Amino acid sequence: MLLKNVLLRGKYFYHLFQYRHIEMMQNDCLCDELKCELKVKSLYHNSKAIEIGARI
Repeated sequence: MLLKNVLLRGKYFYHLFQYRHIEMMQNDCLCDELKCELKVKSLYHNSKAIEIGARI
């Protein structure tokens, strides 16, 4: 049980970090095509963080 919680928290913080990092890259990006790709990735990591956060 404890190991499961530790792994879930690790996954949660990983996806949260990735989401925030990609959002910063997206704000600095000049190319619209790359911005769209980064937006898709950030939405994925945000949804995973929310999903895992609800299970914690």
